[in-house]
Amino acid sequence: PAKAGGLSPSDVIVPAGPTGMEPTQTSFLQALNISSKINKGQVEIINDVHLIKAGDRVGNSEAALLSKLNIKPFSYGLKVLTVYDNGNMYDPSVLELTDADLLNKFRTGVNNIAAIGLQIGYPTVASLPHSVINGYKNILAVSV
Repeated sequence: PAKAGGLSPSDVIVPAGPTGMEPTQTSFLQALNISSKINKGQVEIINDVHLIKAGDRVGNSEAALLSKLNIKPFSYGLKVLTVYDNGNMYDPSVLELTDADLLNKFRTGVNNIAAIGLQIGYPTVASLPHSVINGYKNILAVSV
């Protein structure tokens, strides 16, 4: 919610249409220079209203209006600039890894282990299927 005295990070536009407010609230809207009319027992804003500009302070009346209309125009969060882990600093893009990226990195590691195991002749779980297939190929070549 918008709080009085805070800076607006973005423009706030109140849309035209029914507000759900009682007809007694028209004076509140008139104080903010918002044109309105009473329609079917509730106040209706006639035109879209540019209530707050980006960078301006939110006034008490603007905050009260947004609260009455149940409009929450701002969202807040943190912007990660750097990731610090065990004395190392990383770019924030390391946090954007997807499951596919992790699977590709794991697959690359398994392929490297299999390649090293095959090259030095040391059987590993990753290189064993390749060793069996290579042995089958050798037997097939000798028998033909």
